[in-house]
Amino acid sequence: MSTLTPPPGTPPVVPLKTALVITAIAVALIAGFVVIGAVLHVVPVYAGFLLLWYWTSVTHSDLRALAPAVVGGVTGAGLSYLLQTGAAHGNVPLILAALGLMVVALFLVISGRLPLFCNAATMLYVTVFNAPVIQQGEDFRGVIIATVLGMVWFGVCIGGLSRLAPTPASDPASAPA
Repeated sequence: MSTLTPPPGTPPVVPLKTALVITAIAVALIAGFVVIGAVLHVVPVYAGFLLLWYWTSVTHSDLRALAPAVVGGVTGAGLSYLLQTGAAHGNVPLILAALGLMVVALFLVISGRLPLFCNAATMLYVTVFNAPVIQQGEDFRGVIIATVLGMVWFGVCIGGLSRLAPTPASDPASAPA
């Protein structure tokens, strides 16, 4: 690989004007989500941002991938909640069950089975929500609410914006001269 070749996984270069417009839209969507979270008293809004990052970065905002991202994220949050509950109450069987279910979920991701429930979003949420600082006191109901709220807010907004965006065939700038 030459020094001019970007590393694998690097997003394509976007024209600066386009990047500025997308950044402005992203900031507006994020600000709107923060306001909605504040109005509804949803504290862990970062869970909605985690969904946004996963959905836009990994699946490139494909609306067909939004529901599996949310279901996978909620599955991961649920598994993390089981582990947190077991640890908080000193319930060793629950801890072992939660860890066992996480191993099963990992196997299902690797084997490509039950992709609606066990997918990369599941593993992302399991990873993030098992960080000790989060496990010590997170309200997982709020995490699930923020994730679903993120699905609705970002899904509706990005889905609506994608309908307004010109398609390459209808964009006069991309038409052959």
